[in-house]
Amino acid sequence: MMVPNRQIIIKVKLAACGYQENDILSKKFFVLYGLCEQQLSKQPHYDFGLRNILSVLRTAGASKRANPDKSEVYLMMRTLRDMNMSKYVAEDVPLFLSLIEDLFPGLKAERAQFPDVSKALEKVAIERGLQLHQNWLNKCIQLYETYLVRHGIMLVGPSGSGKTAIMEVLAGALTELGTKHVIWRMNPKAITAPQMFGRMDPATGDWTDGIFAVLWRRAAKNKNQNTWIVLDGPVDAIWIENLNTVLDDNKVLTLANGDRILMTPAMKAMFEPENLNNASPATVSRAGIIYVSDTELGWEPVVKSWLAKRDQAQATGLQPCFDKYVSRMLEFIRVNLRPVVYNETACTVGTLLTLLSATLQKYESTHEQLTETKLEHLFLYCLTWSLGGLLSEKERPAFDTELRSIAGANLPKRESENDTVFEYLVDESTGNWRHWSNYVPEWTYPVTEERPKFSQPVIPTLDSVRYERLLALVHSANGASMLVGGPGTAKTTVVNQFLGKFNSEQMVSKTITFSSLTSPQIFQMAIEGAVEKRQGRTYGPPGGKRMCVFVDDISMPAINEWGDQVTNEIVRQLLEQGGMYGLEKPIGDMKFVVDTCYLAAMNTPGGGKNDVPNRLKRQFAIFNVPLPSVAAINGIFGKLVEGRFSPDLFTDAVVQAARRLVPMTITLWNKTQAKMLPTPAKFHYLFNMRELSKVFQGVILAERDRFSNKLPPGGQKPYGSTVTSPEGYLLGLWVHECRRVFADKLVNTEDRAWVDKTIVDLCRQEFAPELCKQVDEPLYFVDFLRDPVVDDETGEVLSAHPSHYEAVPGGLKEIRTRVEALQRRFNEESKNLKLNLVLFTDALLHLMRISRLMAMARGSGLLVGVGGSGKQSLARLAAYIGGAYTFQITITKTYNVTNLFEDIKALYKIAGFKGQPVCFLFTDAEVKDESFLEYINQILMTGEVAGLLPKDELDMIINDIRPIMKQAAPGVPDTWDNLYSFFLNRVRDNLHVMLCFSPVGDKFSRRAQQFPGLINGCTIDWFLPWPEEALTSVSGKFIDEFKMACTEEAKSSLKVMMAHVHVYVTAACKEYFEKFRRHVYVTPKSYLSFIQGYKELYSRKWAYTQELAVSIQAGLQKMVEAKEDVNKMKAELAIKNQELAAASKEAEALLKSISESTAVAEKEKQKVTVIVDQVSKKAAEIGAVKDDAEKDLSAAKPALDEALSALNSITPKDIVSLKALKSPPDIVKRIFDAVLLLRYWPINKVSWQENKGVMVLEGSYDVSVKMMGDMGFLTSLLNFPKEQINDETVELLQPYFAAPDFNYEAARKASGNVAGLCNWAAAMCKYHEVAKVVEPKIAALRAAEAELKIATKEKNAAEERMAKVQARLDEMQAQFDAAMKQKQLLEEDAAQCQRRMDSAAALLHALAGEESRWTLQSKEFDAQTQRLTGDCAVASAFVSYLGPFNKEFRELLMTRDFYGDCIKLGVPVTQNIEVQPNR
Repeated sequence: MMVPNRQIIIKVKLAACGYQENDILSKKFFVLYGLCEQQLSKQPHYDFGLRNILSVLRTAGASKRANPDKSEVYLMMRTLRDMNMSKYVAEDVPLFLSLIEDLFPGLKAERAQFPDVSKALEKVAIERGLQLHQNWLNKCIQLYETYLVRHGIMLVGPSGSGKTAIMEVLAGALTELGTKHVIWRMNPKAITAPQMFGRMDPATGDWTDGIFAVLWRRAAKNKNQNTWIVLDGPVDAIWIENLNTVLDDNKVLTLANGDRILMTPAMKAMFEPENLNNASPATVSRAGIIYVSDTELGWEPVVKSWLAKRDQAQATGLQPCFDKYVSRMLEFIRVNLRPVVYNETACTVGTLLTLLSATLQKYESTHEQLTETKLEHLFLYCLTWSLGGLLSEKERPAFDTELRSIAGANLPKRESENDTVFEYLVDESTGNWRHWSNYVPEWTYPVTEERPKFSQPVIPTLDSVRYERLLALVHSANGASMLVGGPGTAKTTVVNQFLGKFNSEQMVSKTITFSSLTSPQIFQMAIEGAVEKRQGRTYGPPGGKRMCVFVDDISMPAINEWGDQVTNEIVRQLLEQGGMYGLEKPIGDMKFVVDTCYLAAMNTPGGGKNDVPNRLKRQFAIFNVPLPSVAAINGIFGKLVEGRFSPDLFTDAVVQAARRLVPMTITLWNKTQAKMLPTPAKFHYLFNMRELSKVFQGVILAERDRFSNKLPPGGQKPYGSTVTSPEGYLLGLWVHECRRVFADKLVNTEDRAWVDKTIVDLCRQEFAPELCKQVDEPLYFVDFLRDPVVDDETGEVLSAHPSHYEAVPGGLKEIRTRVEALQRRFNEESKNLKLNLVLFTDALLHLMRISRLMAMARGSGLLVGVGGSGKQSLARLAAYIGGAYTFQITITKTYNVTNLFEDIKALYKIAGFKGQPVCFLFTDAEVKDESFLEYINQILMTGEVAGLLPKDELDMIINDIRPIMKQAAPGVPDTWDNLYSFFLNRVRDNLHVMLCFSPVGDKFSRRAQQFPGLINGCTIDWFLPWPEEALTSVSGKFIDEFKMACTEEAKSSLKVMMAHVHVYVTAACKEYFEKFRRHVYVTPKSYLSFIQGYKELYSRKWAYTQELAVSIQAGLQKMVEAKEDVNKMKAELAIKNQELAAASKEAEALLKSISESTAVAEKEKQKVTVIVDQVSKKAAEIGAVKDDAEKDLSAAKPALDEALSALNSITPKDIVSLKALKSPPDIVKRIFDAVLLLRYWPINKVSWQENKGVMVLEGSYDVSVKMMGDMGFLTSLLNFPKEQINDETVELLQPYFAAPDFNYEAARKASGNVAGLCNWAAAMCKYHEVAKVVEPKIAALRAAEAELKIATKEKNAAEERMAKVQARLDEMQAQFDAAMKQKQLLEEDAAQCQRRMDSAAALLHALAGEESRWTLQSKEFDAQTQRLTGDCAVASAFVSYLGPFNKEFRELLMTRDFYGDCIKLGVPVTQNIEVQPNR
């Protein structure tokens, strides 16, 4: 492609604009842009191409026309400067000005002045409470200049730089100048492309405009105002490219349905992105760019505007504080510290102003005058949590030190060495600093409840109290807050505590949890489902209340290929504009959501965790939530344990042991965190506060009857294992729970052994050796040991599945017995599904872990293991044991989100209305769509699924749950919110989600990262590979009941050998990977397949061997029978030969008789043949004559048919019309004369007359009229006797025919259809001429036909005589054939008997040597059957396991492991066995 010569283009354009110095100016222009491209920074929004050049040249032409007396160099320099300054970042402006000065030395030019616009800008800015900051006003003028020459404008810059205000103030200023300007905003990334531009219904073909298309149409039709459509969102190369025809000179919006909507002069397409990183050069060149750097405005004007709205005394007191602290602390943080989340400076200062507004609000309402000291203390408190609110726990001391160096005595004195200013707040009444610990309320454990709901009590801590206060401050200022912190830092709990303190009569809350697949539509559905229409386009919470929306995990939505979080774009739109565009008709109307405030929580960015867009962060006051300190954790769980094991109910030894559990757990937690670090293979090694909580949830779940000191003598139940004391029982319970929480999620035995060792070491450090010895053997806790509770009087079952979490006295043996009985009961009650589980030790342990989760409120599990580990079966059995309703979705080809919703609704109703535990079994094979996991994530995190319950269904549920809540919680008012909360909590308590996932591949890790609820909302149980003992048990389960032809010793060895095979192959997989770097996976499903394959192969081979043995025995028996049969056949053959001789004689006699009769028949046949030939010859001659006559007749037939056709076209009406004529045309008269002659009617005397130079006969029409008067005239012509025509008549007609006009065409012109008589007359004459020739032939034909009739009669009589002779002959032939057939059968039977006898004799001779070998082989079948035990095992192992390996490893495993193990264990096997395909 050729590169255009820009300098020549510039020169020509300048000359066209009237510039005389176009040569030198074009060169300066060209050089300037070349230097800019080389020396300025590379920004995606910089454009020095032809479109930019043309826009500059247009402005230069306008300047020349407006200032014809000014210097052309001056005008060009000013245009180049002013048209480009707007798009440069602040760092490039000095360099650009230097380049301008170098190219135009010594030339100073003022900016183009727009005095009216400038005055209007200042007026509007002051009205809006904004500062007349010169740099910012310059950007307003630059936008105006671009507005004059561009119809597409991009206002680009970081968040908080004043872009929106620039646009709105300029629109207001232009409105002040007389023309109304309005701004319509929409976020193109908050919706999909079809929702933006429009979509075509594939079924009906109907077109529906999108939001942008609707706004564009409205703006194009509106003639009374100037409309700026602002696309306020990130730019990507998809939706912006769809607007190329809008931004270029076409100014047309082209839609997919073919509509083209022209852009009017009163419209502007404006864009407000943060950057143009994803915009193509083509897009950048089409729009005017105004870049607003963060330094253009800074934070000072924002503060001044805020102070201007404050009380004068407050403003005077606060201004020195801003001057003293803000700049220095911002610079210190920028240089020395690293906030956990990046935020723009202006946004951070905005948080400071929000906190100050909220803090000072109380004093404004009471009109209290604040002292300078108190005001500074309040300022420092707000400064700490705004500028330092995003600092991590490690960096807060540095912030504190720097702030103390500035504030001095205005900061509190440290009460402890580790205290910082963050641990203090200002007392509202005195204005003095007080430690946060003074504000932590006391919490009392509900001693009366045996099993308190662990999810409900919330223990306040120093962190929760101070963050609640911050949330309350921001909320009181109508602001939005966001908490940032790592997992398990209680962000959600703090927010829920804050929300729980609202008056439910005035405020409701809505929690929405984001995941990787949360889409804008899901968020919009969730918001729309929580509000109702109020007035017009205004929506709000139901009942006129206010609502607080909490968006948890707001940073989780996936970042698309352009680096955008589209879900958070609609969140920003809702916070910034207060509404969302409706996706249903009427499209294009904004739905404004009022009386709503917003809270959010997110994980700390980094390490694979997303950040949120800067423009969204600007809407929040953001605070970092660090991990709780050790003291705080001790405070939380210490109070819990202290309340659970109070001294008045338990012995001192139990109480003292309980007090040590919390620090021991924290120590274990810290050590595990330090040792078990997450890796790509162990991504779930996350140990946070949730793990601590789960440990003590299990401790509190246990029954207290084993610890109580009030039991009567002998009333103490056995503890189990080696435990002999209540404190030992408590320690055993703690060890059990720690293993469940910390060890069960680990992926290998080494890691679990380390955790076990650490637990044992901690016990030895904290307790006496005697007590530690009691827990050397593990203590197992389950909740299904007790039998159903039955009413003694009525026999009614009060509780079919009583849940009492307690130790098993008999250990694993008792558990196995109990579970086997329950499994048998399950199989008896289940009609379809039967469980035949082998309850080896590992399976029992996993069952107890799942059962423990089912016993806990909101207990959900993530069961991770390879296929065939038993996850689903154990979960089903555990659910049955716990009395839970088990449900698993059934995937079909049409199963979709709607079907999933229906299934979830059914489960919600069972769990919510019936209060029955529900086990929702969900496997990775059922993830038909990744969005399924989005809804599972919502169930685990909040229980609220967006779009699950429509408004009408939700109202029905609220009505149905009312009597249930009145019975369960009679003291709670039955308001809508309380009823919904009760239903949701009841569902969450009873719905246990059991996820069964495989760790193979990267899907599991990716899903866990995308959907945090899978990890955070579940307790992980990692299924390790089955141990050898388990493998042997499983093989025994199947082999013991399998019928085999081997000894019991061989069968026992076979079970062990099968387990060894699995172990050998598992070890070989690692060896194979180390050698060839190729993964091979072996799962329990492979082992089960191996066993099943063995059983099938053994059965088949055993049956084959038995069949072979039977066959050989049968062969020997057949040889004996064959000898006997040969002797019988010799006797039969002699009899058959005698019968054959008799039949031969009979056939010879019959043959002689037939020969004589045949001679007589042949003579008669010759006579008949002569007669037939004569008759046939005569018939052929007659046929020839007939054909000749018919041929002659057919020559006249076309003319005759044509004449008849013409005659048929004549109607009586035509005749009547002709009769009415007094003097018809002459041709008509002559035609009728011809008819008269043919019919032998009289005609007038012949006379001649001249007609057109030719002499013709004169017609006699009088007689013709009489003839036409006959009613049957036409019929008589149709039936005219053609045979009566004679030669005289034809001769008389010739003079008529000789006339040149006597033809059909001439006659038709004269008389219409009557002209057909002309053709008829000619055809009659022609027929007569033909008939004269044909008539003699017809007479001869009739005579010949008469002769033929007589000859035919003679022929028929001769043929009849011949038929009788032939019938007799056929009868005799049939008798002869039957005799010959009988003779043939006898010959064949004798020959067959001879052959059979010969074959049998030959076979006996050939098998003479085989008889002895078969006899020997029949005796070896027993040994071969014994060897099938090992042969089938080796072959099945090869088929089930060795397919993925190469030849080297296959041979190694076959010979070294499989065959060698058979020899070692004594399993009968064939030496050097080979496995070959079955051909």
